[in-house]
Amino acid sequence: MPPVFDSKKCVKCGRCVKDCPGYILELDKEHDETPHVIEAYKRECWHCGNCRISCPHQAVSFEFPLYTLV
Repeated sequence: MPPVFDSKKCVKCGRCVKDCPGYILELDKEHDETPHVIEAYKRECWHCGNCRISCPHQAVSFEFPLYTLV
């Protein structure tokens, strides 16, 4: 599963986008959007956690459905 962004915590600094080694995140500051995974690349996430680690506001998390852990 790709990262999940909490729009209440996100300050739209872009660190997560910059630190993503797979280049699957984008941030559209013109439209004041929270960072998000580019639709065409949702399956390309490496789950490395760089986006989560680089976020100074803990606005990024990963959610793994139970069935993927079995």
